Amino acid sequence: MKKATGVLKKGLVIKMFAVLMMIGMLDTLAFSQTRIRFARGKSSTTINARLDSGYMHSYVLGARAGQTMTVSVNSEADIWLDIGGNDVGTGETIELRSTDDYIITVHNDDDYTARYSLYVAIR
Repeated sequence: MKKATGVLKKGLVIKMFAVLMMIGMLDTLAFSQTRIRFARGKSSTTINARLDSGYMHSYVLGARAGQTMTVSVNSEADIWLDIGGNDVGTGETIELRSTDDYIITVHNDDDYTARYSLYVAIR
């Protein structure tokens, strides 16, 4: 009887570990970031994408101190932006204080999957 209980416990531990690994992989996918790169000779780009209800997409953009970054999003849904965790609504133009990677996150607070257009420029 002890041997059967030990086998059951071992099987349960293995299954729990597999479930936790799958959850961890989903978490990584949900919070992955896409690096924004401009075409050669360009200082702006527009990204068109879809975003499921309640989810977010994060983008990373490298820029230098003193540059100006303009970010805006267009959508028919309740889509909004944050830059480095600061809510900027549907857009903002800011002068950058440091040379760094900046994280731009697009949020969908609507009840359906929505298309959006994200414009990003550095000058």
